[in-house]
Amino acid sequence: MGQILAGALGGLGFSIVFGVRKKYMVLIALNAGLSWAVYLAVNALAGDFAGNMASAMFCSLMAAVLARRIKVPTVVLQMPATVPMIPGGSLYYTMLYVFSGDMLNAKLYFLSTIRAIFGMAIGFAVVSVLLRTLAEKRTRATHGA
Repeated sequence: MGQILAGALGGLGFSIVFGVRKKYMVLIALNAGLSWAVYLAVNALAGDFAGNMASAMFCSLMAAVLARRIKVPTVVLQMPATVPMIPGGSLYYTMLYVFSGDMLNAKLYFLSTIRAIFGMAIGFAVVSVLLRTLAEKRTRATHGA
């Protein structure tokens, strides 16, 4: 529960850094906290790659749905909620072990960082393609094509 709260506070903090309007900050914090909860649940069942992918998909989908309802660009709700998911810890340890000469541990942390980044990238891409495809189908249906 503490990690989920920390994720929500991270999303809130980055919404302040990015200068997001106060009325959207609760939604961003909620998205960040729930996205981290998805990461924790999926990571426990299927590992960190799947956890990062699922949390990125959830974060993107939630931001898109909420943005559509309140009529703001999706990026306003997605970007600050995404930042707490960035694998800063594993990147830090990668560099620490590189500079201390422990290449075995550096490699392990580097691979962990890469898995997290690619998992997030694939998750964001899947939702982006899905939403774009649905929008195109909706456009064709309304224009009779």
